[in-house]
Amino acid sequence: MLKGKKDETVIDTIIGTETVIEGKISLPTSLRIDGKIYGEVECSGDVFIGKDGYAEPSIKAKNIVISGEVNGDVVTSEKIHIQPSGKLSGSAISKGIIIEDGGVFNGNSTIEESDATSSKKKKKQAKEPKQEVANG
Repeated sequence: MLKGKKDETVIDTIIGTETVIEGKISLPTSLRIDGKIYGEVECSGDVFIGKDGYAEPSIKAKNIVISGEVNGDVVTSEKIHIQPSGKLSGSAISKGIIIEDGGVFNGNSTIEESDATSSKKKKKQAKEPKQEVANG
């Protein structure tokens, strides 16, 4: 386990550069992929794809940071961050996506409303008076 300052993410599992995994991976903590994964990844924490990392066909996580390559479907409960060396080919469902200069995204994306945005809209709708139109 790697631990840094309080503001740094703790990565509990690291898939090394020479490692190839085939099959489903499910874990309750964060994951860093520097090797290759051919199978579904479900992670309650964050997933980091290193510069030499590769994953397919799907990743579900809180946040995903891509420096390597992902082919397939990506779903996050927070954000997707594609770094300058990163490449995502496939579909993305997230509350936000960041693509840095040099980063590549080929596919479809769906940006979902965050809880804060949807609650602001609900409050605004509740404050607005209803207008009635009389037909006569």
